[in-house]
Amino acid sequence: MQVLGRLGPLTVPAIARNRTVSRQSIQTLVNRLEAHGCVALAANPAHKKSGLVHLTDYGRRLVAAVTERESKSSEALLPYVSETRLVSAARLLRQLRELLAGNGLPSAEVAVDRPARKRARALPKPAHRSKAVPTSADMPPAPEPTEPDEGDFPVNLL
Repeated sequence: MQVLGRLGPLTVPAIARNRTVSRQSIQTLVNRLEAHGCVALAANPAHKKSGLVHLTDYGRRLVAAVTERESKSSEALLPYVSETRLVSAARLLRQLRELLAGNGLPSAEVAVDRPARKRARALPKPAHRSKAVPTSADMPPAPEPTEPDEGDFPVNLL
């Protein structure tokens, strides 16, 4: 939804390219968002089959509310974490998203932050070292899994 708020109406494949995720996952989200009245589909004069997804008034209000809440959260973090570190963390998360999406090497924007001698690998090498493997006693307990409500969906994915 944030992508649509920034860039305006887009096709499902264009949103998927922008978010570096599969078209199918975006189509699933668009279907759910449409069912909740957040987005609507319109005819696309440039393509017969791929309609344009656009925010509804309700969707725009939802994006504005989420953006305001995120802004307040970010401002609350600044006394504890510098803006430089937040930007670096955002770049790292973007790189991880690209790698997990199967895009191989990270974008040039992310690679610039790394010294030239260190190259990112798309897949980690198998461990052949005899280092001790952490035991469950060394690791913090895993959080309790929660079942997402069928009506819940991540607003920041679109």
